[in-house]
Order: sequence, then structure tokens, then C-alpha cells
Amino acid sequence: MTIKSSDIGTVPSRIGPRPLALHLGLATTTVAGSLATLPLLQNGVPAPSPDFPASPKDPFDPETVRGGADLLQELANQGSEQVQKMIDGIRLYHNHPYRREPRNRPVIWQQGTTQLLDGAPEAATTAPVVLLVPSLINRAYILDLMPGRSLVDYLAARGIRPLLLDWNAPGEDEREFDIADYVINRICPAIDFAADVFSRAPLHLAGYCMGGTLSVAAARRKLDKISSFIAIASPWDFHAEFGGEAKALFDQREMWANILAGFGELPVDLLQTLFASLDPNLGLRKFRKFAEMDMATNAAQEFVAIEDWLNDGYPLAQHVAADVFDKWYGRNEPLSMRWMVDGEIVRPQDIAIASLIAVPKTDKIVPRPSALALASALPSATVITPPSGHVGMMAGGKAQDGLWRQLGDWIAAH
Repeated sequence: MTIKSSDIGTVPSRIGPRPLALHLGLATTTVAGSLATLPLLQNGVPAPSPDFPASPKDPFDPETVRGGADLLQELANQGSEQVQKMIDGIRLYHNHPYRREPRNRPVIWQQGTTQLLDGAPEAATTAPVVLLVPSLINRAYILDLMPGRSLVDYLAARGIRPLLLDWNAPGEDEREFDIADYVINRICPAIDFAADVFSRAPLHLAGYCMGGTLSVAAARRKLDKISSFIAIASPWDFHAEFGGEAKALFDQREMWANILAGFGELPVDLLQTLFASLDPNLGLRKFRKFAEMDMATNAAQEFVAIEDWLNDGYPLAQHVAADVFDKWYGRNEPLSMRWMVDGEIVRPQDIAIASLIAVPKTDKIVPRPSALALASALPSATVITPPSGHVGMMAGGKAQDGLWRQLGDWIAAH
């Protein structure tokens, strides 16, 4: 798809980043916080460096902080400039002509709203099969984003048959599901189906993010059906790098119970708010950068594609969200081996098959110690460190020479 700069503004606007008011509020708070540090600096008290340059000089330079009212005005001007650039970037994003085209993967199995998509229907019957389990929170198509940015396409080109588990929005049955239900009634039957239909080929189970955590429980129950287990940026120690503010947030059990009971689910915008709290200035940084891009480039189109995916999530079923808040982030049950699925403790130590754990170089969503805790618990785990972050390693510019290649090599060797 060729994009011309003159096309910008010819398509309906988007509404992201979600929730938009929060991202704008966080940006203005950053500016106000930077202005508030000035009296501290002038009195020689160190203060955190703002997200944008406080002045042309080092913000802790005594010659700079003696600027008084002039420096305060300079800070205000620069802050206003950065927020305006962010707003410009958001407007360009809203009106960018890119729209994702459906990949039209064949549906080969379905239960409820959950579908299993065949990423290589023409593959040989003996081709290795990998069952890809995404997170329940964001849409599955981050693994099949667009031509040139698709793990599914890459694996198929290497002679591997990727099967993508697509949760879709919770339906009538899934609205009452908890985490164990998704393991027992969705992932495990999908494994059984793939093992039966592709019985001449080795079957590998690969989970991404929360999908990897869920897949630990499924792998333990289906060891006779799978050849290897793969977890990509999957949390296991939910208290790793767990700051006081995060702990206080998840300790509000009554508040979360009231929210879930009131909505009957965890709404998408509230999920996005939780993600934004992990890096409050991310919106300010990335949309400032986007505003400086040429909208006709592939880089701009890829930014829009990923941002669309980030804003295109589904609500989390009420009991699933309750399990995540209480059993995972509240009690850290996976790490302490108290997490139970269908009456059995989930023990990674029982997964005595070859395992691959991908822990990206930088990850604000799943801290490295959290994912490495799973590797430590598995009896035969290989750890790889793809470049980029939680999303970038899956669909960014470094994905093909990083995670994709490492994953393809692993599957081919096992």
C-alpha cells in the first residue's frame, strides 16, 4: 500500500490513544512537574530530570538555575512546545490513511468465540506445527499484524505451520470464564485437536505474554501431545520490580471487586489506564516522535498499525480479571506454587521437555526478573534475549532478525 502525504486527512479519525484524556493529562502533568522543580534547583536541591530538556544546559548546572523568571519562562515555553508536538502527532495518527486489511486465515477449529487459525494451509503434513497462544488482553493479530510484520508469515516461509489461537471478544460462555476455564476448555482442547489432525508432525506450544503463563498450565497437562514449550515475555513472578504504588493499587481488593461487579467485566479503557501507569510519559514521547516522521514512510505506517492494535483490545471477563488481580498480582500464586487449575497445582518443574524462554532486552510490561523466574523453574530451559521491547520484539523493525529468527531456529532444531 502506497501512502502519499496528500492523503492525510481523507479517512475517518481514530479515537486513540485510549483513554485519550488520560494521556493528555499525563503529558501536562509532566510539564507542570518540571516547572515545580525549579525552586528546588535554585536552592541546590537535586530533582528528577524532566522528560523534555529543561534548558539548553544541564538542568543541574548552577549557572542555569540562577536564571530565575527567565528560566521559568523557558521551561514553560518548552513544555508547551512538547505537548503541542504530542497533540500534532495524535492528530496525524487520527487521520493517517492506513487501515489493516484482514489476513483471512482459515478457521480450522472453534469453541465458543475462540478460533484456531491456520497460518500455512499449504504446508506439508510433516511440517513442524507451532500453536501460538496470545494474551487474553490484546488482540491476537499482533502476531500477524501486516505483510512484512507477521510472525505467522515468517514461520510459514520457513516451512513451519503456525496455528494462531484467536480468542475474539468473550461470548456468552466466556463471560463466565475464569483463568482455569480458558486453560481447560480452550487451550487444552486446541492442543488435542492440533495433535490429532497433524499427528505426523511435531507440535510445539508457544505462548506470548499472559498466553505463555496460561500455557504453562496447559503444557503440564498435555506433555504427551507436545514436543517443546515456548514462553515469550511471559510473567511468572508477579511481584518482580513491584513498586509500592503498584502494590497499593492491587491491594484495593474491594475497589476492584466493585468495578468488576458493576461492569460485569474489566473495560478496555481501564485496562489501558493500567498499562499507561507503567510508563506515564510514553504517550508524550512516542507521539512527539511520530509528529516528526514523514507520514508516507513505512515507519509511519508501522507505527499506526501497532498503535491501532494497542487501542483495539477486548474487555477482560470478570472472573479472569479477578484471578489476575488476586491470584497473580495479589498473592503471586504462580511463583509460590499455589496457583491451581482444575484442582492441581501448576508446577513448571513438571514440564520435563525442551523449553525456550524469550525475555526481551527491555520490557516495561513484563519485567525481566518476572519472565526469568519461569526459566529458573523449568527443568530444561534455554533463555534468549531478543532486541527491542515487549511489543517491538514481536512486530517491530528488529523482530525478523531477533525473536522471529531465534524462534524459527529453535522450532526447526526440536
